[in-house]
Amino acid sequence: MLKNSLIRQPTEEDPDEGIKDLVEITLKKMDYDHDGRLSFTDFEKSVREENLLLEAFGTCLPDTTSIESFEHHVFQEQLEQ
Repeated sequence: MLKNSLIRQPTEEDPDEGIKDLVEITLKKMDYDHDGRLSFTDFEKSVREENLLLEAFGTCLPDTTSIESFEHHVFQEQLEQ
């Protein structure tokens, strides 16, 4: 799932090692109580402080085109009323 998150490097290092490093770094950044686990409270705190952490484990936010299309659709309906 996360293999597309990394830029391919022409090295002999196993690509799965890069993914493991990415997950480890992300979990350390999000683990606020330093218990080695990512609780919902840890997740919530980290996401509130840094919105982009929502996408740390995959895309969940809409792209710019989708946002603009949604806004246009919603605001156009409001203008017509």
